[in-house]
Amino acid sequence: MARSLDAKKIKSAQRVLEVLEYFNSERREGTVMDIARTYGYPQSSTSELLSCLVALGYLRRDLRARTYKPSARVAMLGAWVQPDLFRHGAALSLMDELAADVGATIMIASRVGLGAQVFQVVEPGGGASEIRTGQSMLLMHSAPGKALLSCMRADELKKFAHRMNAESEEALRVRFEDLSAELDQVRSKGFAVSRGEDGQAMVSVLLPRRADDEPLALTIVVPEARLDANLEHYVQALRGAVSHHIGVVDVRPTPVPQQPHALIRAV
Repeated sequence: MARSLDAKKIKSAQRVLEVLEYFNSERREGTVMDIARTYGYPQSSTSELLSCLVALGYLRRDLRARTYKPSARVAMLGAWVQPDLFRHGAALSLMDELAADVGATIMIASRVGLGAQVFQVVEPGGGASEIRTGQSMLLMHSAPGKALLSCMRADELKKFAHRMNAESEEALRVRFEDLSAELDQVRSKGFAVSRGEDGQAMVSVLLPRRADDEPLALTIVVPEARLDANLEHYVQALRGAVSHHIGVVDVRPTPVPQQPHALIRAV
C-alpha cells in the first residue's frame, strides 16, 4: 500500500518554498517579521526555519541588520532546466527589457494541474507586483492558459477540457467545439488575448522550447483600454523580445520535431 504523506512534513516543505518565493517576489532582504507577517507564520517557528536555511547554505544572515537574503547556492538551483532560457539568463533579461519597453507587467506562466501558474513576474522599474508568484489563472479563460492549451494534441485537449469543465462552476464551463475553434485562432495568429472582470487584460505568446521542455507562456498585463489601443504593438514587442534573446519566432503552427534536440518555435 502507498504510504500516506505526513501533513507536518508537507507543511514544513511548503514553508521552505514559500520563503524562497518571498525573496524572489520582493527582491530585497527580509526580516523574520517580514516573512512571518506575509504568510501568517508564528514568529518563533519562522526564526527557526530561517536559521536552518542559513545553516544549510540557502540563506545568508546579516547579523547587524538582522535581515536575510538568498545565497548564491539558491541562484544555481534549477539552472540546468531549459538552459537556453535560464542558465544563460535569456528569460530574465528578456522580461526586464520587455517591461521597460512597454511599461507594463511581464510574467511567465506554466501549466500546473488545471491552472496556468505564474512563476516569475517583473514590473517596470523593478517594483513589487500585485501579481504574485504561485498565483494560478484559469486555463480556458486567461491568455497564458489559452497559449499553453494551444500546444496540446487534439485528443489530449478533449480529455483535458472535459476534466476542466467537470471541476468548474457552470458559468466557467466552455464547449469543447468553442474552445477548439478559439485555440485554432491562437495558433493561426500566434498569440492569445484575455480580458478580466477586474479591468486588466493580457496578451501571451509561447516561448520557444526543445521537444522535451515544459511549455511556457510569456505575457504582458495591462489595463484593458491600453490593450485595445496597442495590441499590435504589444504583440510585436513580445515577438521581438523573444527573437532577440532566444531565437526566431515562427507564427505558424509547428509540428513536433523529428530531432529530439531541435527547438520548437513559439506560436
